[in-house]
Amino acid sequence: MQVVPRSLWRTPCLHFRGLATVPNRNRQVRDPRQLFKPNSKAPKAGHGTRPEPAQSVVPPALQPEFEDTLSKLKQAHKRRSLLEAHAHWSSLQSKGLLAHVSNQDFKSLDNLLTAFLPSLLSRESPADPAIARAKRKALEDMRDLAIILAAQTSFTKPLADFMELSLAEGRPEDVLQAWKDFESQIPSWSSSSQGEVQNNLEIAARKRLSRPVLRAYAAQLDYRSAIASIWTKRCYLQPDHKNELSSPTSPEDRFLQVVRVVVAIIRPGAKSEILQQFTHGKSPKFALHFYETLLLASQAPEHPWVVISKDRPQKADDADWTTRALLHVGHPTFVMFAAEFVRCNRVDLAQRVADDMAHLGLDVPVVVLNILLDGYAKQRNVAAASRIYALLSERGNTPDLFAHTAMINALFQEGAVDDAMAYFKKAEELFVGEGKKGIHVATYNAVVHGLLINGQVDDAESLVKAMRTSPTAPRPDTITYNTLLRHYARKHDAPNFVRVLQELVSSGLNPDTYTFTTIVDTLLQSNRADAVPRMLDVMEAAKIPANTATYTAIIDCLIRRRGEQSVRAALQLLDKMEGDGVHANEVTFTSLLAGVSRADHLHPEVQSRLVDEIMGKMTARGMDPNRVTRNFLLLDALKTDGILGTDKAMKLWRETTAEKGGGIPHTTYFVLLNGLAKNGRYDYVQEVMDYIFGSGWQPKGSLEKLIRQLQREMALRG
Repeated sequence: MQVVPRSLWRTPCLHFRGLATVPNRNRQVRDPRQLFKPNSKAPKAGHGTRPEPAQSVVPPALQPEFEDTLSKLKQAHKRRSLLEAHAHWSSLQSKGLLAHVSNQDFKSLDNLLTAFLPSLLSRESPADPAIARAKRKALEDMRDLAIILAAQTSFTKPLADFMELSLAEGRPEDVLQAWKDFESQIPSWSSSSQGEVQNNLEIAARKRLSRPVLRAYAAQLDYRSAIASIWTKRCYLQPDHKNELSSPTSPEDRFLQVVRVVVAIIRPGAKSEILQQFTHGKSPKFALHFYETLLLASQAPEHPWVVISKDRPQKADDADWTTRALLHVGHPTFVMFAAEFVRCNRVDLAQRVADDMAHLGLDVPVVVLNILLDGYAKQRNVAAASRIYALLSERGNTPDLFAHTAMINALFQEGAVDDAMAYFKKAEELFVGEGKKGIHVATYNAVVHGLLINGQVDDAESLVKAMRTSPTAPRPDTITYNTLLRHYARKHDAPNFVRVLQELVSSGLNPDTYTFTTIVDTLLQSNRADAVPRMLDVMEAAKIPANTATYTAIIDCLIRRRGEQSVRAALQLLDKMEGDGVHANEVTFTSLLAGVSRADHLHPEVQSRLVDEIMGKMTARGMDPNRVTRNFLLLDALKTDGILGTDKAMKLWRETTAEKGGGIPHTTYFVLLNGLAKNGRYDYVQEVMDYIFGSGWQPKGSLEKLIRQLQREMALRG
């Protein structure tokens, strides 16, 4: 062992002063006395507490040496000597005596390592070669001690910090070697005889070390080891690995996401839609990266962890994780990729999946061809869709109903009405009749829409009539009538518009948001001064019930439209409904306030005036604003710059907090504090923060960061 002169360790010019001995005044990070406070309650077994060793199990022959080494170890900890501590801990480890060391001695070791961490983990390299060598030796000693500490207890921070430093310096192999040493030193009481992790202490340690370990696997592109370690519960994918990542950008993120998806797929009972849960139909880049990763892995010359074949291989030995195939890619997996690419509007990649299957000697299943047909049809690529349809027919397969619907839509969009109707007739022949599943209403709606956009109004009306009367056709739904309503609205055909509304109501269906939006758009686009009365006339003629729910739904449609005219129309409708004896409720007023407060297209002064007007109507009706209403008022007040806005916001806030429970959500607090600080009202900021801390509520996330930032700003201001 290289002996470093004591004078060198004491050199005052060392940036990492006192590597061998750290005076008490130079302790960093945290006070060890605060870290290990005495606990009056008995700790739960397995939850961060190491079982205390029995006092009489040290072999008699080793008892004197154990006691002597332990005494020297305590002195080394007291003197803060890393060099001596490493020697004594290594001696105990080599003789198999670590299991007999008390928890208090391990806590002292954690204190010692904590004191050295800041200087040892600094990435600055000393100019003096001798000092650089001394630092490397000290870092190696710290690594060995950190592994002992992590394996024997739940204190993993020193080892995790060492791993993070190794990753930052481009040495993932050091991380994996430390992980290997850690696993080899875990006491036998932590695991079962079968090697399964049972002790909660070990599980907690593994979870805290999993992040740097998986990052090291990512740096080496070692998918097999990463997947196997997670599957055998030796490593854990933490929530901070961004489970919802739909578009990972860095190579490390993509690696971890591939690992996550593979682990999800190979679990028993995994569904074919598993990939969609990660991409949400919006991220073809990751889906393509995952696809290409699997293809590349299957071509490995020895022991590929991915096997592509039609039939699933025989079950391999579960213990043989170094050579066995971890993922079988067969027809279901290729179908999953084809469907996901079409969802992402990348039919070219779905076509590549079909081509790859053929190249690899796999039959392209009917479901993949149907997916392709549907994708091409949605892109209005009628030629490619027709080619797939013909291929299915040549193979003796029947394209499914969704493929027919897609073809019908595409042909109608191209103006090929006769061809579209021919496909509709084929669908009726294939799917209508005794013992057949019939045609879904969505297909009929597609035909109705196609006929209308191509000017075939009579044919569309005839088809809807057949839907109402034919025993083999599905009944019209709200979408069917909305399609007709939108057509007649665009044509300004009021008689037919009212007639269709009457048919919708008389058929027992309820108008939906789209129905009301169509009514609103039709009347407001004409810029008529009597738009609201006309709307009510239409509703009355169509026999739509004039109740609070109906009025509120129409008001909500109006308020969602951009422009002051829509807001004015909503307020006019509010007056009309109450004039007719239909009482507005809190939901109605909250909808109005929400729409005005979120209307960024309105000038702040206009918003404030409208809010005051709505509140005046609410007060006149004897309604007190509830918590939700006050939150919208608070947000509106903060949009007004200056003293008037902040004073109004604070008044509303005080009124809300006076109520039982306060009821102000996290986002409103963020806007309140940010708005007060923007206007320089730090006295109000302090008042709000005092209330937050005094209430015992713990801010989190962006609000917590904002509060810390404001505390720093206020400290600088004095």
